[in-house]
Amino acid sequence: MIIKRAYHHGDLRRALVLAAREVLVERGPEGVSLRGTVAKVGASTAAPYRHFRDKDALLVAVALEGHAELQACLRGCGAGTVTALGHSYLGFALENPALYRLMMGAGIGDRAGYPELAGAHRATRVVLAERLGEGADPGGFASTLWCLLHGLATLVIDGHVEPGSAVTEVDRSLAFLVDAKAG
Repeated sequence: MIIKRAYHHGDLRRALVLAAREVLVERGPEGVSLRGTVAKVGASTAAPYRHFRDKDALLVAVALEGHAELQACLRGCGAGTVTALGHSYLGFALENPALYRLMMGAGIGDRAGYPELAGAHRATRVVLAERLGEGADPGGFASTLWCLLHGLATLVIDGHVEPGSAVTEVDRSLAFLVDAKAG
């Protein structure tokens, strides 16, 4: 009698997310597939469906992890000054360009089907607001700052601003923004 044993990975969900992140860096969101990630971790082809209904669900899990990392980066960036926050945000985006693009929209088909992703965006804005002393209200200056940082990060990632001049550009832009707020 042959006894078939079930494959047990330990934490398959986590392994799939890590594998998807590797593929994301190598090939972008288009290169991520459930079949490819499951092959990378060595589980059965049916195994990922216990954790993710489709590729978008897997990519959302990766994006949520990215938001948590960005929020931690912003919380740990020192004094919480506009410049410190700007450098931390831009540093995260430029160190993780594929992840950042995924977090901000690239590669996920039906974003509206994942309210937790919208919640992660709001939580990132709240962290910025709290670090700026605006409380948990992500309006006003924090939203303006986020728009500026996102725009600059995207311009650098897309090759419109040289990476070597990104720090100078963020400092110049943030000084302009702070002066405008003061005036």
